[in-house]
Amino acid sequence: MIPVSCPDHLCGNSLLCFEQVRDWVLQQRRELGRPLLLGIGGPGGSGKSTLSRWLRHHVPEARILSLDDFRLPRQERPQGRPFGSHPEANDLPALCRELKRFREEGAVTQPVFDARSGQVSERISLSGIDLLIADGELAAHQELWDEWDRLILVESHWRTQLNTRLTRDMRDRGCDLEKAMHIFLQSNLRDYPEHSQGVEERADLRIYCTAKHVFRWKG
Repeated sequence: MIPVSCPDHLCGNSLLCFEQVRDWVLQQRRELGRPLLLGIGGPGGSGKSTLSRWLRHHVPEARILSLDDFRLPRQERPQGRPFGSHPEANDLPALCRELKRFREEGAVTQPVFDARSGQVSERISLSGIDLLIADGELAAHQELWDEWDRLILVESHWRTQLNTRLTRDMRDRGCDLEKAMHIFLQSNLRDYPEHSQGVEERADLRIYCTAKHVFRWKG
């Protein structure tokens, strides 16, 4: 599950970009006239969670729904589809049920997937939500485009993706270097391009994270 602490390492240019995104999101919510379901998608390690966490702390009544936590237990995934970057490795029907519930009730249940055990460890109820930020690679997948009121695409240099994924997978998920590299190659270079084809044109807003982790507005 995505930590909810606010990122405190952002430089001036990144803060300016995020403030522009916040103002855009607030405008979209006003125009919609009801709680906003916002997808934030992009390849793994691009900066989606950094943006999501910042918005969580700077938009009233915003909550994050971590799409990564809808992964199926590893033993239930189809053979040859081991990583959560592939749609068949996720419980998409359960995710869509929660998105429908949000639209009807303003509430969702967030599973918490334990990457070390490969199982869902708990479920957390969220309610009273005015902005639901659906954060994860899946948000950019063609299978889910129609679910979002608005879609933000976070893109980045491949070195940014690689460095972030290696650090996260080795530190937080107990992977050795060989496995972390295998996950990067499969998830970022195969699964994501295949299932997000055309998302650049579908996205309502795009931002870019440079190799130096500076976020820039692309519009």
